[in-house]
Amino acid sequence: MNGFPRGVVQNKYLTLQPRVGFAYSPYASGRTVLRGGFGMFFERVQGNDVYNAALNPPFAFQPSATNVYFSDPNTSALTGLTTSQTFPSQLTNIKYYYPNPGTASYSLGVQQELSPSFIAVVQYVGTSGWNQNDDRAINTLPLTDPNNSASPYDDRQGVATGKLNANLFRMFPGFSSITQEENETNSNYNSLQAGLRMVNKRGLTMQLSYTWSHTIDIKNNDLQALSNPFNPKYDRGSDNAFDRRHIFNASYVYELPYFLGSSSFARRAVLGGWEISGITSIESGVPVTINYTGPDTVGLGGGTSNRPNLVSRVTYPKKVGQWFSTSSFADPVAPWNGGPNDGFGNAGKDAVVGPGLFNWNLSLFKTIRFTTQENGPSLQLRLETFNTFNHTQFQGIDAGSHDGSFGQVTSDFGPRTLQLGGKIAF
Repeated sequence: MNGFPRGVVQNKYLTLQPRVGFAYSPYASGRTVLRGGFGMFFERVQGNDVYNAALNPPFAFQPSATNVYFSDPNTSALTGLTTSQTFPSQLTNIKYYYPNPGTASYSLGVQQELSPSFIAVVQYVGTSGWNQNDDRAINTLPLTDPNNSASPYDDRQGVATGKLNANLFRMFPGFSSITQEENETNSNYNSLQAGLRMVNKRGLTMQLSYTWSHTIDIKNNDLQALSNPFNPKYDRGSDNAFDRRHIFNASYVYELPYFLGSSSFARRAVLGGWEISGITSIESGVPVTINYTGPDTVGLGGGTSNRPNLVSRVTYPKKVGQWFSTSSFADPVAPWNGGPNDGFGNAGKDAVVGPGLFNWNLSLFKTIRFTTQENGPSLQLRLETFNTFNHTQFQGIDAGSHDGSFGQVTSDFGPRTLQLGGKIAF
């Protein structure tokens, strides 16, 4: 119909997805191996995007009218296309230019056998994403009123203070908010990964791994709204869901050597053959977005979110009542009061780093065999502990700048848990 594409959006066919990998041993001993790889991946247009855009006018709509007073219909609580400008319809649309989201992954590393069953690895791993999904509010008020050069922010100030109806001043008259789904953001991840693996050395099997990484993006998931629809880069920063800068993990199993050779059957049966296993995790916290929750300093009629101004370096008392220095933040200043950045605060979405993790999970277990056969009937006894040392580990913090508990710890990972168990195998 007049050139409108059958696929709703403009099709893009340049979606080649090459994959290549290699492993090379430069020495005859075979104890050193270089490994690397590269791959490109493209995602299709997801169903949720289409569903969201189809379930509103003109494709589908169910207008309703309640509490209608025929003496004065204008005061009725009506919703739908036929209402006055007080209650116009909302709309979700898909941008015509809607390229397939793309991702590239790449790695290069070396593995070295230090001794039999003892291997070290160091590698670089990275990913890049482009044309990633986001939502943008495209039917806000304009940033300035071209018809009022003397006071270009009057309309926005009136909307912010509740004196004016935003729907009368939007860029697309006749509709309320319009959410545009688009693929226009990007991301990147870079990491240095190192590890050691030892298998059954004097009864000990162990793996140690450490990762330093940094994830930068604008949005980290599908259908997430841009805070500032006029400037996507306002949300660019360290990812506030996945950017744990330091991660260390240790997993181990140790066969206790005591009483295995005892001449006493009772000692061997009761005290010998016990094993200890565990996982130790040490992780730095993820960035926490500080949200400005005070009076509106933007006045764009919704579809936006704001952050405060960062006025000093953030410090960390790391107390339950104050995880970080809340005094480091101040309210943004509205443009009609002379504030910069159209009323959006200058604090990045990664201005604060949340609590990290230092956790031990340990198990003690023993297998009692009823016969001399390796796969014969047996009884396994287990004592498992989670957060073994009952260390209080903070998790969530209040990030609303005008909340009564701003900066306080709101949750933790829970207390120590003990679990006893037995298993019979036959």
